[in-house]
Amino acid sequence: MHPLRDLGLKGIANPASAYLGVSIGWVFIAAVQTFLQGRSLILPPEAWWPAAASALGLTCYYYGTLAALQRGHLSAYYPIIRSAPLAIILFNSMFFGETYSALALLGVLMVVFSGLLIQKPSDRLFDDPIALGFAVLAMVASAVYSIADSVAMRHVEPSPFLFWVYLFVSLLLGLICLADPRRSAQLRTRLFESWQGSWPRILTASLTSYASYYLILLAFQLQADPAYVSAIRQAYIPLSIILAAFVLREQGSLQRLGWAILLAIGIVIIVFQ
Repeated sequence: MHPLRDLGLKGIANPASAYLGVSIGWVFIAAVQTFLQGRSLILPPEAWWPAAASALGLTCYYYGTLAALQRGHLSAYYPIIRSAPLAIILFNSMFFGETYSALALLGVLMVVFSGLLIQKPSDRLFDDPIALGFAVLAMVASAVYSIADSVAMRHVEPSPFLFWVYLFVSLLLGLICLADPRRSAQLRTRLFESWQGSWPRILTASLTSYASYYLILLAFQLQADPAYVSAIRQAYIPLSIILAAFVLREQGSLQRLGWAILLAIGIVIIVFQ
């Protein structure tokens, strides 16, 4: 479901404004879900710092990805952005003392490097150091919010946590929209430029991405390791390759099918190790 968000927002004039709309949608969805579940929106003290870290990480992830998109290099740098499982393993080992079996590391490496080879980063990878820096920022930020989310799920239910996280994210994305010097000076235009005429796409993106993220938090509640969850999220890659090869009949898809199979094997290793 997660890729449906990016697909639904593709081509929108002001992506930052669109992501702001998606984030605000998450706030309302989380509030309604929390109310229907009869829970309180107040977080326990132990969950506030993970909420703040997650919000900051998500904002940096969105900003880094959008900055790469605006520079026209998203296809080249997206494989780097999606290499977060390696950063998660590094952070967990350095700061939390986590250890990983050789079989698990093999599975993660198979997933990450198969994804890199499937998507074939551009030969111009180092032509734009700024774009590369934004991609690395997004990758590190993805690792940060994944770890913060997994810590938070030890202390709080997903819906109130998401309410506060995306309330913070919405405020930060709003500031990013206001600070964009390339946009109109009018406050309303900067914040809501992408909403007019595109609200069904933004609403759909909010619903699908919220459902996807909610399932991830449920996995964290079951003590799933964030590195494994992040790697398993790459399952959409072989599925999209199979769809492109056998349904859409896209040229070159069969050549990437071997790497997609290797990626799927990596996921199986992670799940059953």
